[in-house]
Amino acid sequence: MDLECQFRALKAAGQIWLFGSETNEDIAYPNDPRVPIKVDDDLRQLFRGIELPRDMLDIEKDLQKNGMKPATNTAKRRAMAQVHGIGLKPKPKKKKHEITKRTKLTNAHLPELFQHLNVPGS
Repeated sequence: MDLECQFRALKAAGQIWLFGSETNEDIAYPNDPRVPIKVDDDLRQLFRGIELPRDMLDIEKDLQKNGMKPATNTAKRRAMAQVHGIGLKPKPKKKKHEITKRTKLTNAHLPELFQHLNVPGS
C-alpha cells in the first residue's frame, strides 16, 4: 500500500484531515476527536477565494492601507542588502576538521576505538 492510499484510508477513518495546497500537495493534520471541527462550505470557498500578493512589499502596502503596521519592512531590508552587498549569496560551509596526529584524542588509552580513523603517525 503506497503512502497516498494510507493517507486516504486515515482520512476515511476520520483520523486525519487532509488539506490541499497551491502546489497540489496535501498537508495532513491529526484529527483530535476531543475537539470537533465543523467548517461551513461557504467559509471554505471564501477562504480559498482570497488571493494574496506574491511579493511581500505588496502585502505590507495593503496592511498600511488598512491602517495596520506590518511586522517587517521589506523595502528597508532589501535596500540595506543592496548597500552592504548582502544578497542571495549562500553562506560558506565550514570545513570539516579532520583528525591529524596533532589532534588530542581523549580516549588515547583505548586504541581500538580509533583504528577505523587511519590517523597517520599513530
